[in-house]
Amino acid sequence: MTEIPRAAGVGVPPPVVFLGGLILGGIVNFFFSTPIWPGIWVQLLGVMILVVGLSLFATTFRTLGRHKTSPEPWEPTTELVQDGPYRFSRNPMYLSFALMYLGLSCVFNSLPALVLFVPVMMVVDRRQILREERYLEVKFDGEYRDYTLRVRRWV
Repeated sequence: MTEIPRAAGVGVPPPVVFLGGLILGGIVNFFFSTPIWPGIWVQLLGVMILVVGLSLFATTFRTLGRHKTSPEPWEPTTELVQDGPYRFSRNPMYLSFALMYLGLSCVFNSLPALVLFVPVMMVVDRRQILREERYLEVKFDGEYRDYTLRVRRWV
């Protein structure tokens, strides 16, 4: 029998990974101003993407609260949540962070921040999500495997 770890064991809080990419992109953009696209349209698109990301974050946070399980991956998961946004994505919290990141990159019209989105997502996908999935598979066994067959990792 496999011992169930206390939590997923994620080292760096996921919001820090996203924020770090945005800050680094902002610093590069400050010294080497490189817009994504000239004009205001990219910024308007960014606001819309940001609003969607914030809405998804709020909905996900409320859903976890209803189930009395922590959104923090370093805390124990008390229940395998499968309703609300978890019906469509196994990682709606990360999806909301990704949308907010993209939205802010567009709002600030920062190509460096947008380019850094790729390595940020690679870190999140390989270092954060994979650890959480291993933890959930051990903790919830067949129930989690069934869930992964029905619901995709991202969308």
